[in-house]
Amino acid sequence: MKRRIDKRRSVIPLAVIITLVGGALLSVYLSRDGVEPVITGADASAGAHEFLDDEQARRAHQSFQQGVAMLQAGEFDYAIAALHEVLAIYPVLPEAHINMGYALLGAGEPAAAADFFNSATDLRPSLHNAYYGLALAERENGNDKAALAAMQAYAHLAAEDERHLPRAKEIIWELQAKTGEVSP
Repeated sequence: MKRRIDKRRSVIPLAVIITLVGGALLSVYLSRDGVEPVITGADASAGAHEFLDDEQARRAHQSFQQGVAMLQAGEFDYAIAALHEVLAIYPVLPEAHINMGYALLGAGEPAAAADFFNSATDLRPSLHNAYYGLALAERENGNDKAALAAMQAYAHLAAEDERHLPRAKEIIWELQAKTGEVSP
């Protein structure tokens, strides 16, 4: 039981950081020209396109904010539901994949969480927070070598003043001792 509480203490502050960055990036992403909703029917008018763009963007933004709030509150199932809505509209939004990963990790589904963290790193390899989450998920899955590789990627990409970097280095040392691998 204590282990779960420790995870929440490390997951929730990281989720707050991701939320701030993700919210800003989502706002920029949604304000860009060229966001096209899926429209069925050959006779969709230009007015319908405008309405759907605005409606889908509004719904995605609202669902993202709800998902993040639920994640911060530890309501992981609600966060998962809200983030599914975002991903249905914008399936290639890496910040939504990261937050979904943290929600699934908090819900005790590390294998599914790892899939979302991997998707986020595929979409944007420079997102260091995705590697941190991936390391936590792989560690929970018992994949120590994968966890070590992900945490090393996080440590490599993170800024020196990154708040979670000292803990990441501790985890790296623990995993190196456990796996017998030493980084160069």
